[in-house]
Amino acid sequence: MVRPNKRTAGGLAAFAVMAGSMLAFAPQAAAAPVTTQLKCDFSDPTVKAAMDNKDSVTGAQAFTVTGPASGEAGKSIKLNIDPGVSPASSPLGTSVKITPTVTFTAKYDGGSATVSAVGAATTLTLVAKAGIDVPAFAANVSVPQKATGKVDLIPKTFGLKIEVINPPLTLNVPCSITDEAPPVAYSVTVPAASTTGGSTTSGSTSTSGSTSSGSTSTSGGTTAGGDTLPKTGPLDDALSMGLLGGTVGLLGIGGVLLATRRVRSSRNA
Repeated sequence: MVRPNKRTAGGLAAFAVMAGSMLAFAPQAAAAPVTTQLKCDFSDPTVKAAMDNKDSVTGAQAFTVTGPASGEAGKSIKLNIDPGVSPASSPLGTSVKITPTVTFTAKYDGGSATVSAVGAATTLTLVAKAGIDVPAFAANVSVPQKATGKVDLIPKTFGLKIEVINPPLTLNVPCSITDEAPPVAYSVTVPAASTTGGSTTSGSTSTSGSTSSGSTSTSGGTTAGGDTLPKTGPLDDALSMGLLGGTVGLLGIGGVLLATRRVRSSRNA
């Protein structure tokens, strides 16, 4: 067997570290940024008054979604969502807190479900007459319980909770995707669930040992046909070894006494 020299060993170690670093910083799965058509409803009187008495506004809305390449049905995955600039704009420049909510239609083989991504409240300074640029946010999204295989997330709604700091005012602005066929913003793969099981032998019962038809096996002994064999264990073994040791000891003492007598007899003769 040829042992690698120090230079070879060092090269292998460096390669292992480099490979580990590449795996550690492997990028998450991401779909390319998608652009949808959005309609924001200002029918609420408070919202309408704050939005220059407009009933609604429409325009383009981009979404960039990144996250893990795979997930598990019924559990959550963490997504990073960058909504980009909203068609909704503020008439005044002011500081607000914005809480974004994006809902997706999760389509998978055999069905679909609606899932939500709610971001944390973020303080933002709005620019007058400019579209609201909602900052990117992270959110946990539940993978549908029955999902399997490839799951596509398609933007459905984009809601904004806007809390004006001065004067105190809360506006809820609901917006809906109006595309006839909205684009897929992100996809995640859900592996098929694996099933494990065991075999059962008819007519037998097993506890801590092997089984055979018509008999019961336990760790202490075997029962078959109603006859019970005597059980043995550590205590029986200890007793046997004690008796054996005592017997050997007595034989040894007897041998010494016999040899001593013979020596004395030979000296007296």
